[in-house]
Amino acid sequence: MPTVPHPPAAIVIAGGRSTRFGSDKLSAQVDGRSLLERTIDAVAGCRPVVVVTGSEARVADHVVTVSEYPRWGGPCAALAAGLTAIDGGAADALIVAADLAHPEAAVAGLLAIESGVLADSDGRPQWLLARAPLDALRDRRAELEADGGTAGRAVRAIIGELGLPLVDAAADAITDIDVREDLDRMKENR
Repeated sequence: MPTVPHPPAAIVIAGGRSTRFGSDKLSAQVDGRSLLERTIDAVAGCRPVVVVTGSEARVADHVVTVSEYPRWGGPCAALAAGLTAIDGGAADALIVAADLAHPEAAVAGLLAIESGVLADSDGRPQWLLARAPLDALRDRRAELEADGGTAGRAVRAIIGELGLPLVDAAADAITDIDVREDLDRMKENR
């Protein structure tokens, strides 16, 4: 009997301050669910699901929550913290931003590839939408830790150095919510 492969892990990056949005954007509601809840639902098939947050967000029981170190250390520090919370099982991980307009489209795009970084129509990588081998992510994190740490660095300092292919993605898969107008536009276009 063939073995069933372990699903990928998921690291949801949810630690920003939402400065441009004006309040905690991840608690903004769409159809009765917050942006964070919608993202967690989208990665529900992953094991484990790790949410890296800078707040005391409430999440489902099956979700592991951690905070980057130092607190508010940025997305690279958040990814590093998420990696430390994954032990055994999965061979790879989805890295997913928590502020996506259509997280299910992003996750579907990531599950359809073996590894890579989703890119917009102009070929710009969306570093917080990636699928990568956990060993490679951990090795790169260790290199950065030996070179001064991950705090204050862009997330591409980890993901961008892995040589992952860029994968064209539909606009729905990569659209995020940065300001209130983005949220309003997303609600209008549903």
